[in-house]
Amino acid sequence: MTVRRLIAALALGLVTPAGAQTPDPDSVIPTDAVMRQRHALPKSQFVTIAGETVHYMDEGKGPALLLLHGSFASLRQWDDMARVLAKHYRVIRYDQSPAGLSGPNPAQDYSLDHRMAVIDGLMDRLKIDRFVIVGTSSAGVPTTAYAATRPNRIMGMVAINIAIARFPFDISTMPKALQDAAAEDRTHPTFHRPEYWRQILLANVEDKARVTPELVRQWTDLNNRALRDPAIGKAAYAQMTPFSRSAEDLPKITAPTLILWGREDHETPVDAHGVPAFAASGAIDKTLELVPNCGHMAPLDCPTRLLERTLPFLKRVTGK
Repeated sequence: MTVRRLIAALALGLVTPAGAQTPDPDSVIPTDAVMRQRHALPKSQFVTIAGETVHYMDEGKGPALLLLHGSFASLRQWDDMARVLAKHYRVIRYDQSPAGLSGPNPAQDYSLDHRMAVIDGLMDRLKIDRFVIVGTSSAGVPTTAYAATRPNRIMGMVAINIAIARFPFDISTMPKALQDAAAEDRTHPTFHRPEYWRQILLANVEDKARVTPELVRQWTDLNNRALRDPAIGKAAYAQMTPFSRSAEDLPKITAPTLILWGREDHETPVDAHGVPAFAASGAIDKTLELVPNCGHMAPLDCPTRLLERTLPFLKRVTGK
């Protein structure tokens, strides 16, 4: 389920003031200190860029890669892939506000211009002039926009299960367990239970074993954080750039492009988004590959099969 669909629910009034009291233990949202203790990694770093806290990781040596996570995820979405990529490349990943340990933007600025400024600021701080940009799901918007408007910085682009157009929202088409979790969730709008996130994860991956209790706790903690201030969800939703922006940017991108798609992606089906994205791309060097037995959250669901297709592309465009 994409960030747009979930934030839409928040923006439509399903979130009440954060001061509401309830005895339910699931309603207790951990403090920032507790969340850093629970979810920061040994190489986690925190810095202020463009006026907001940015939680990022910088691993490995070699040509640089920037990994942008998808809807309601965090830089942890890339754990399995980053572990392998860092053996050959310098891998940068960060939590896009208001997600993960970066948290909300103090000025509630979630515009595309701001997101581009964060990328510029982070890569400038790390003294990285050129890099391959990799984005998945809703991160397709900043990924394609950056590649289109900063061609001198981009060696190549990898787009994974991105959206390039509007798509209908019909909860009746979702798995029954997810429908039930969403219905129960509406009874306590100041927090989400772990079961809510578990069902969202299960609906978007083919390898159900990847949805561990630890992953569910991570998603619950980090996403409930935004519910401390209902205005965060409303601001982020109101400023979200339409997915159609990617359809406008793709023709402007000339960098070598690899488009990867989970064949079992029911969120952004390849026929509706992947094939049109490939057709719209302005790159002469472009490839669209289907990844079998893989759903929408591909970096989490099928990292090994993604790497099998990504590593040859990276070697070719970076020379390493």
